[in-house]
Amino acid sequence: MPEVPTASVMMGAQLPAFKFRSRREGVDYRRINSIDVDRVASELDLNTLQDNIMCVTFCNMDGEKCAYCHNPVDSVLLKLFRLAQLMLEYLLHSQEYLTCSLQVEEGKVHALTCEKEQMMREMEKQAEEIKSLKEECRKRKKIISTQQTMIQAGVANYHKCQCCEKAFMNYSFLQSHIQRRHPEQYINEKQKTGQNNKFQEEINKLKEQLELTKSQLETEQQVYRTRLSQVKFYFATEEQKRKNKKNKTKYSQVIK
Repeated sequence: MPEVPTASVMMGAQLPAFKFRSRREGVDYRRINSIDVDRVASELDLNTLQDNIMCVTFCNMDGEKCAYCHNPVDSVLLKLFRLAQLMLEYLLHSQEYLTCSLQVEEGKVHALTCEKEQMMREMEKQAEEIKSLKEECRKRKKIISTQQTMIQAGVANYHKCQCCEKAFMNYSFLQSHIQRRHPEQYINEKQKTGQNNKFQEEINKLKEQLELTKSQLETEQQVYRTRLSQVKFYFATEEQKRKNKKNKTKYSQVIK
């Protein structure tokens, strides 16, 4: 039997026109004699039929004679056998045609399956894009609504972005916006904030030192006042003693 064309060949060309082949092969009687026809029929042994179908279909029976009487095979029986061979050959051709057609259809199904999978992936990608666009649209609507609310309320202390026209109700929203939309500006502000924090830390340290110095001065002043009070008290006491002593001396002189 001729080789079955592949599906790629069948996609561009049809099977050649059917034509019966000539019979030149002899009959393999040993092979035929080894087949148990009843067993093949009862067990549905299709493999045995497939293995011997070419031998039976394309063998030449024209010169065959009876093994017992050595007479030529009956012409009617020979005609019946040849007719059966032609039917088998046509069935083989039909089987070949159906096999090729099946391969072509399988190729089409495979191509359609691949196309379907590609379309499904594109649909999933588009669905993700639509979801992302909806989320972005929702955020923009919220921003527009917030800005309209601020305009209607006449709010003057809202936080406006220095890099674009957007404005926000609080500083945290502004920082999030700058971080997402203006990363360079966000980095610069972060660096400035770090420097400001460093300066603030130094200022706080200086304030602490100043407070400590002030506290020490106040303590020293308190000590000084205490000592000064003690000295004044001492001199006042001594002065009072001196006056008392002087008065006693005068009184003594008067008595004398």
